[in-house]
Amino acid sequence: MQAFWLTLADKEFYLPLDRVSDVGETYAPSGIPDGWSGTVDGTWTYWRPADPVLVDEGWKVHVSTRPERLRFTLDTVAAVCFDEGLVFKHLSARLFYEVFHHKHVDRAQAGKFIAIYPPEVTTARRLMERLAAELKGETGPYVLTDRRYADSGVVQYRYGAHRSRSRLQPDGTTLQLVRDGQGRDVPDVRSAQFVLPAGVEDPFATPEPPHTGPILLNGRYEVTGVIRHSNGGGTYRATDTRTGRTVFVKEARAHNGFMGDGTDSRRRLRHEWEILERVHSLAPGLCPEPLDRFTEWEHDFLVTEFVEGAGFVQWVAAHTVMGRFDVDAARHAEYLARVDRVLASLRAAIDRLHGIGLRFGDLSHGNVVVLDDLDVRLIDFETANPLDEKPSALGTPGYKPTPAQVAAGVEDDEYGFSGLAQFALFPLTQQLARDPVGRTELYRRDLEHVVPVPAELWRTVTRFHPGTAAGAPAPVHDLPSATALDADPERELERLRAGLTAGLLAMARPDGRDWVFPPPPRGYAVNTHCLEHGTAGVLHALLRSGAGVPDELVARFRRDALKNAAVLAPGLQNGTAGIAWVLAELGLGDEAGEVLDTAPGHPLSLASAGLAHGAAGIGLAHVALHERLGGDRRLAFAAGIADAFVAEDPRRLLSGAGAPGLASGLAGTALFLRTIGAYTGEQRYLRGAVALMHAELDRGADGGADGLVFRDTTQSRILPYLAEGSAGVALALTRLAATTGDERCVRTLPQVVAMCRLTCTVDPGLHAGLAGPVYALAEYAEYAERAEPAGHVGGPRERATALRVATGLAKYAIRHPDGLRVLGAAEERFHADLGSGSAGVLLALARVLDGPGAPLLPEPGTP
Repeated sequence: MQAFWLTLADKEFYLPLDRVSDVGETYAPSGIPDGWSGTVDGTWTYWRPADPVLVDEGWKVHVSTRPERLRFTLDTVAAVCFDEGLVFKHLSARLFYEVFHHKHVDRAQAGKFIAIYPPEVTTARRLMERLAAELKGETGPYVLTDRRYADSGVVQYRYGAHRSRSRLQPDGTTLQLVRDGQGRDVPDVRSAQFVLPAGVEDPFATPEPPHTGPILLNGRYEVTGVIRHSNGGGTYRATDTRTGRTVFVKEARAHNGFMGDGTDSRRRLRHEWEILERVHSLAPGLCPEPLDRFTEWEHDFLVTEFVEGAGFVQWVAAHTVMGRFDVDAARHAEYLARVDRVLASLRAAIDRLHGIGLRFGDLSHGNVVVLDDLDVRLIDFETANPLDEKPSALGTPGYKPTPAQVAAGVEDDEYGFSGLAQFALFPLTQQLARDPVGRTELYRRDLEHVVPVPAELWRTVTRFHPGTAAGAPAPVHDLPSATALDADPERELERLRAGLTAGLLAMARPDGRDWVFPPPPRGYAVNTHCLEHGTAGVLHALLRSGAGVPDELVARFRRDALKNAAVLAPGLQNGTAGIAWVLAELGLGDEAGEVLDTAPGHPLSLASAGLAHGAAGIGLAHVALHERLGGDRRLAFAAGIADAFVAEDPRRLLSGAGAPGLASGLAGTALFLRTIGAYTGEQRYLRGAVALMHAELDRGADGGADGLVFRDTTQSRILPYLAEGSAGVALALTRLAATTGDERCVRTLPQVVAMCRLTCTVDPGLHAGLAGPVYALAEYAEYAERAEPAGHVGGPRERATALRVATGLAKYAIRHPDGLRVLGAAEERFHADLGSGSAGVLLALARVLDGPGAPLLPEPGTP
């Protein structure tokens, strides 16, 4: 479920779209015949006759329309469906229509207003002929998954499931299914193009010969690459075949891509073209040179100069060393000097634009390109308008002034410029906008542990965030000050822990309809009971941080676990293995055994090797619960998995691995082998673990002064995180070095840990944020202290580093009347989960403060 859909029902938490209290105008067809019934299901209303004819799959007919023709279209289509006796559904309210046609929703769902389910081809053909005649001359958005029927502008069709059927995936998500021409279950593909299952032919259209040769837009522009797709259209890299020049092409789809100001994609594109022409004529070089504008089929296009360079986000990610330890002062000073040059160029561009009477309107990280010489170019002039007009309501969160600031005279471009300066130092604009008091001093503390930030740059960064609130009462759980964190970090981290604990308990909904603890968007795609994004993970963090877990939360978790075990995936993070582990921790041994026992016979238990969702994580839970609950079959099952890994060709495990780290990397599988090897004393498991870890290390790259670094699967980003990246590799490597003493593991460990010594990441979370390196450093510090001879200072020094990095988590906390919460930089709502929310931060703090009693994963021998 898309994040945008989930932000409309509540200002604090992600909730399903149908929870919105005011959905605007609602719809129902006129003249409903006797015997027909309507049923609301989420955003849709279904209409069925008393004895409907239903099939599992077949041709589905979709009808699109424009906003001003919603009622007419519904009444017209409903009358035909009533007459034909066909089941149909329609969007229930105006808000739902607007969301389905918004710029930022899934393109595969966009355009649909009504869906009809004819049981066979003859009826489908007759239906579409009648609708095409009744709706002749009507226009509406093109549904990208479909084909239009004949010459109709609104009647479309595709082949797919009529009754929803799905297949569970190892990661806990579901794959929608349809039968192909041979009766086999295949994915019900809902991509942005018309796709037929194998063996199914389209009976409604004459087959066209396949296109050969390049497709040219406007007879001259050959698309060579996709930059970005949205529901409003796409942006592309292309070659002008007449001149050989590389150009940028922007597309606007008809009747689609609506935004909050009521504009659609075509209207905004035409506005942008006019602005580009004006800017180019008055200040050449300030904007991408406008080259062409045309309409092809129903889509509008503009063509401009292609600006070569790095997007602002990519440039910062590639060059920043802010918040990093073990990086010499010269590198910090060099980066700050580069930032100064980039911002000076940006300032000059904005001043030049203002000089011709225009504002940019959305000065944010997605609309600035940094060139090799550190000059910048502005792109995407969609929101630009005259300075004497009201600024566009559109913009990027974190870069638009608040209504109060606007009332006080703050201009959009000035606020955006300050936001970009912030992003160059710390990508945490959302937290600063939501809760600014005292926050900038925490940011500055984490930025200046090597060299100071230049005073002028800091004034730019904090221009609209003075960090004080005269007369404001101090909340019960306040943020620590920078001074207090330096003076007594452990005491202040204890206070941070107390605030997060209070915030978590206050967010709990023991009788909640959708969840017990608020999840991130990903939680809706898997389940809200699991370890990574659900109740299990939050209860684990509360328990292991020393907080009491209320009885009503335990009772609700127990009910949900037993009720849903049979339909969940078997994995550790999003399935029954993790849920069983937490049940056992809560003292519910019988229930833990019942839930875990669903795993060995599950068809997905051996579907993948990884720790997060595959056999390694399932095996890990079985080892831990064998120790806690007994049962030789559990250890035998785990040993069977380990034996398979040891016997497997390492190249096959490598070919199926994801990015280096714990989740789906070789480090996670090695960690399982190390754990069962240490538990059983079987040396072959430990040898297998070492071999896999060596293979994981081979995937690293020499980062010079940064040590051994690990990149994502595209090789475009260096990752310091736990699920993917250095922290995950470091955690597994630490345990393996401690258990086996393998020379390469011991020697390489400090090189891997180097990237974990940082105080700023985009998100605070455990799996893909700062809490992950905190956790890994805490464990590494204990290893260093045990491994060194008496009197050496390495262990205490690493302990101090872990504490220092942990104090960086304070700047992510946001005050709330009932406690502290965390907000990821890319997130717009609070969530409590272990993977990315407050619970993960809490567990990392507990690991630093309390030691091994706050396990991240099932581990035999944990008290």
